[in-house]
Amino acid sequence: MKVTDGVFVDAAAWRDLGPAERHLLVARAVAPRVRPTAAFSHRTAALAYGWPVIATPPARAHVTDGATFRTEHRANLVRHAGAPETGAQPNTFAGVPLTSVRRTAVDLATTLEPAQAAVAVDHAVRTGTLTVDEFIAALPEGPRRGSVRSRTVADALDPLHESVGESYTSIRMVELGLPRPTAQHRFRHDDGQLDRVDFWFESLGVVVEFDGKQKYTDPQMLGDRSAGDAVWHEKLREDRLRSLPEVRTVVRPTWWHLVDPDRLSALFRQHRVAL
Repeated sequence: MKVTDGVFVDAAAWRDLGPAERHLLVARAVAPRVRPTAAFSHRTAALAYGWPVIATPPARAHVTDGATFRTEHRANLVRHAGAPETGAQPNTFAGVPLTSVRRTAVDLATTLEPAQAAVAVDHAVRTGTLTVDEFIAALPEGPRRGSVRSRTVADALDPLHESVGESYTSIRMVELGLPRPTAQHRFRHDDGQLDRVDFWFESLGVVVEFDGKQKYTDPQMLGDRSAGDAVWHEKLREDRLRSLPEVRTVVRPTWWHLVDPDRLSALFRQHRVAL
């Protein structure tokens, strides 16, 4: 199977690759054509850094090129205009520099839908390669292109988020106009037992827990429990939370709710949370 001019890959091997792996394979294939004035950028850089991208990656690799004065679309390659910001000691992929973590985060936040950008950038924040303050300081001021959506992304970031699901839930709640919650809040019960929740809206009396399938299927998360035991454990845990006088309700969005904001909005309304 042809990837680009002069580069071929076994068709069966290509079929076994996921979308992110296919994109990075394309980036490797076009790397010899990337000019010395350029660096991999945008979602290509994000994937090279190992950030999660919830949307299907683009078919073409993306670079920012100081020798380009307008966006150029070529076979398997998109060149964005501008001198690439790579930092003093640039990371590389396939021998090509990557735009810096901060520059990559800003590029995503100003060009992608906020939910897509926030999930990726929040990973950088969670892993300590970028701080929220660094990100905010680098954002464009209004009315420049992307200034509004990038601020929406910033409002959803928190180093305490522990998973892609929590990052996705956070940005969707920002988009719904909910107040900023406390992440990883701990409730202590009368018997001394602690329950930690993903999000706590104290002013609303609402706990929000992302309910991912992995919680009930991943052997590492299950430990020595069965899937049935995990479900029962979660039920008891939610019962404890609901018994607290300050907790009015527990909302449990799944990935199905998050991919469609209308579904998530309906879920909150079902729990009598005004939006």
